[in-house]
Amino acid sequence: MRKLYVPEDVIADLLKVSNLAERAVTSQEDEELLTDLAPSHFLDPILGTLMTEPVLLPSSNVVVDRSVIAKHLLSDPIDPFNRQPLQMSDVVPQIELRDEIITWRDIQLTKIHEERN
Repeated sequence: MRKLYVPEDVIADLLKVSNLAERAVTSQEDEELLTDLAPSHFLDPILGTLMTEPVLLPSSNVVVDRSVIAKHLLSDPIDPFNRQPLQMSDVVPQIELRDEIITWRDIQLTKIHEERN
């Protein structure tokens, strides 16, 4: 059987890629678990994902994630909950809710990581 020589720097690079891939999978699993654990008012009502930048849609009084409504408005400039005209300049940032979500998320991630170790 023929042996193949692989330079040490190539092996080191492959190990780095492997570690990055493993961290990405773990991070994705963490995000999915956080979504499952989150109180319903922390979840975007359109995609069901944990909000990172909640904003209020003033005409329907619904809170959604900024990135979700921004994508929606690119193709359809209306509030998806009541069909009224809507622009990004109309949405109202929900700073207190965002801070509450960040605090909750940090606490939950700490618990998840402690349970793993």
